[in-house]
Amino acid sequence: MAPMNGDTVKRMARDVFDYEISDADADAMANSTGAILTLSRHLGNLGLTGIEPPFGYPNLNAEAARLNGKKE
Repeated sequence: MAPMNGDTVKRMARDVFDYEISDADADAMANSTGAILTLSRHLGNLGLTGIEPPFGYPNLNAEAARLNGKKE
């Protein structure tokens, strides 16, 4: 995978979201994104098998039920 850099972040922000960001912000986002992408390669070693994704259907249903239960 090509390294993430500020120019790539700026281009994506402009092309995808029609949003302009500063060079400093783009560089900061690129550094954070690069670190996250690097760490994501190790997720398979964490033993997360069987854990429902945070936005999985059962969790969304449980959250909807919790929010609907608060109505009075």
